[in-house]
Amino acid sequence: MKYLLTFLSVLYCMWVQAQTYIQPRSMQVATNKTTNLVFPAPIQSVDRGTEKIIVQQSTGFVLKVKADTAFSDTTNLTVITTDGKLYSFLVSFTASPNALNIDLGAADLLNRDTALIALASKVLQLRNNLHGVRYSSGNVKLSLAGIFSTGDLIAIKLRIENNSSLSFETGGLRCYSGSTSAMRRRPVQVIEITPLLFYPGAALIKERQAIVFALLLPKAALGKGQELQIHLTERNAERTLSLHLNNKHLLRSAIID
Repeated sequence: MKYLLTFLSVLYCMWVQAQTYIQPRSMQVATNKTTNLVFPAPIQSVDRGTEKIIVQQSTGFVLKVKADTAFSDTTNLTVITTDGKLYSFLVSFTASPNALNIDLGAADLLNRDTALIALASKVLQLRNNLHGVRYSSGNVKLSLAGIFSTGDLIAIKLRIENNSSLSFETGGLRCYSGSTSAMRRRPVQVIEITPLLFYPGAALIKERQAIVFALLLPKAALGKGQELQIHLTERNAERTLSLHLNNKHLLRSAIID
């Protein structure tokens, strides 16, 4: 019996630790001011704890909340979004709310950006696995040092080497995917790809200096005859660096965790 009670006690502790509690967020409302809640996904359902608060959905992502009348107690508000997430609020009344616009996706964006920066930093430390793909303009050379993949995105390691007597400051970065003409290598049906991150970002590369960058892109499957195009322009100048990567380069990307 002693061992059975101990075993049941251990199971209970494990069950308690496995529970996930959603901590309610505090928010304030007023009768003459509107508090706007901006969600990272479309709103699916809204439940008020009392009719003393008024809710109005202005768009799929924004919920407007205000008080119908002053109240001294605390009520709650529950919102479920289409991605299955539940948001719980403890609502109190005040004549002057401390925040009128609350972006509930800001933390998610911060976590996402932090994860991308961590991945880019890791890519910069990895050993180069590709050579020979390069482009030079005005004695500034852009080289492909490696291609890696997490399965969900592509990480490209680039090296910019400035052999000119003038500094080179990185400006606009544009990426495209599309088919090419075998005769003239002219792009056809070009689609722009929005980079997830170009790290460390804008940089001044002084004369006789080289800097390595990590470019993170969403997963792109290129078919036969298609290529990934990377164009990097110099800020406030005319030099443009370009690389054209075909599907075989992407298929040879090394898997990273």
